[in-house]
Amino acid sequence: MTEQQETNKKNPVVKLVNNRNFLVFIAFVVLSSFLWFLNYLNKNLTSEITIKYKFKNVPKTINEESSHSGELIVTASGQGYNLLQESLKTRNIPLSIDLDSKAQDNRQLLKYASNKGKAYIISSDLKPLLRKKVGEKINIGEIKPDTLFFNLIDVREKKVPIETANIEYKLIDGQKITRTSIVPDSITIIGQKSIIDSIEKIDVENENLGLIKARKQYNVAIDIPEGISASQKIASVSYDIEMYTKATKRIKVKAVNFPKEYAYTLLPEYVTVNYVVPISLYGKVNEYDFSATIDYEKAAGNCAEVQVQSSFSKAEIISSQPSTCTFILEKK
Repeated sequence: MTEQQETNKKNPVVKLVNNRNFLVFIAFVVLSSFLWFLNYLNKNLTSEITIKYKFKNVPKTINEESSHSGELIVTASGQGYNLLQESLKTRNIPLSIDLDSKAQDNRQLLKYASNKGKAYIISSDLKPLLRKKVGEKINIGEIKPDTLFFNLIDVREKKVPIETANIEYKLIDGQKITRTSIVPDSITIIGQKSIIDSIEKIDVENENLGLIKARKQYNVAIDIPEGISASQKIASVSYDIEMYTKATKRIKVKAVNFPKEYAYTLLPEYVTVNYVVPISLYGKVNEYDFSATIDYEKAAGNCAEVQVQSSFSKAEIISSQPSTCTFILEKK
């Protein structure tokens, strides 16, 4: 009797499982839910995606504890399927943030606060990197937190000039550089005091620009020493270039420091000065812009070297003939 009662209790479940209509109903519910889910994924949606990140090329000035990996909460919009795919993918593949890279404005991604104890990254500067990671099918909106902060260790900063001696270039025959401009002309370097104190200037990296053009801007990398961070790593160099021409002037030799009790005769009395000058200033140079002297106190016997100088800054002396002058002394 008891066995019969237990069988009767199970009968409703067994009957329900064996009921074909019920099974068809469940199948339709599952299929409808699946189709609804697919249709949902095909719509344009907005959702928050958690993206893990890690850092590389961390400067020595940054405290290790503040440069650990973390998470960004990104408001993303796009087709639901793409959002779901990216949400699943980002769980295992962190975003690699290079602290040595630059933001869209061509400035360093890592910035330094005015109080010198903090460095930071503005999260919106990471959007190009995030777009590259999630693809073009997903639009990136708000990023939380909006700023990533780093603690600095025994940091000093110092402003030093930038020099361009390491740049090589070529000019057309007859051309000369009249001015070299570099922007910025100085840079703020940041690092530990023991390193910063010994740095008086920063050079640009070795680079050959080839044949250069007047006033064209050339971007060159700044050679930042190891262990040092800088406010900028790229400088813009430009050159003022003029076409020069060769010219000559005949200049009378002047004698200095000769004994007053003697009269003297100079042989020769004139020297020829060869110089180069910008074509635009060719007509403005005259013989009075040059001087040729011999100094009795520097003479060897009755011969002295002719010292030639130019008072016209744009007229550059390249040679003079003769280079020496003899003299004859006669008692007055």
